[in-house]
Amino acid sequence: MPTRFEDLPRNTRHDAERAACQFLLRNRYISLDEACQDRDLTLAELWSRILREAGLPDCDPPAFAPFA
Repeated sequence: MPTRFEDLPRNTRHDAERAACQFLLRNRYISLDEACQDRDLTLAELWSRILREAGLPDCDPPAFAPFA
C-alpha cells in the first residue's frame, strides 16, 4: 500500500507538489482532473506517473478538500 501523501516529510511533499505543477505547465493542463480525463487515467495512476518521472517515491495523491 502506498504511503499517504500527508504522512510524507514536508520537503518531499513540496517536491511532489512542485512536480505536479511542472507537469501541468509542461503539458498545458489547467488541472489534474483535466489531465486524467485527457489521458484516460485515474488520479492515482496519473499521480504515480508524475512522481515516477520526477524520481520521487510513490504515494497516494493528496486528500483534496476543494470546499473546505
